[in-house]
Amino acid sequence: MSESVVSANSDCSLEEELLELSCGSSSFDEDSLLCNNTENVGVEPFRFEPYVSEPSDEEESTTNDAGLEEANRLHTIDWCKCGNCSVMPTAQESVCCHEVENIKSIFEEDQGITCITSHPGFAPACLNKYVLQIAYYQYKQQYGENIEDSSEKYRYTAYRQLARWAWGYLGKKIRVVLPSCAVNCIRNTFPTNSENYTGFKQQ
Repeated sequence: MSESVVSANSDCSLEEELLELSCGSSSFDEDSLLCNNTENVGVEPFRFEPYVSEPSDEEESTTNDAGLEEANRLHTIDWCKCGNCSVMPTAQESVCCHEVENIKSIFEEDQGITCITSHPGFAPACLNKYVLQIAYYQYKQQYGENIEDSSEKYRYTAYRQLARWAWGYLGKKIRVVLPSCAVNCIRNTFPTNSENYTGFKQQ
């Protein structure tokens, strides 16, 4: 046998060993890989897609804590610090004026005031129907929307007044959650006959 034949056989054996070694050491554990199926040379999409990882204990704990806090807000008013909040229909609406920094900063400027509804500017800006009428006309002129029901018109405009007071200009279709104490004070001043209120909507 010639030296070239021996060399060729050696190279072939070496290639086979390397191929077996690479197949055996694969971390994918795929028996149908090219090593065992030489005819399958095409690309197989999604063959090695990553598996969905299980949530860690820390992530599960955070999720559970958030769910527990949300449940507590729905059934109690332990989260209220001003003493004027009420139980709200959703956890998102269950916030106190002390938890909303933009509103808290308004009444903290005056010593002795512990709630936005006690601020001397709240009633004139958000509860005075004459002020609300003028503010509504401005809103109607700007956006062209018309609210027929007077109580609903006053409530809606009062919410906008409070948001404008605390946040300034938010922009069209940008909404913020108002504190329970303020919302209920406005609703009590301008109640609906059906006692069904729309509540907060993201958009």
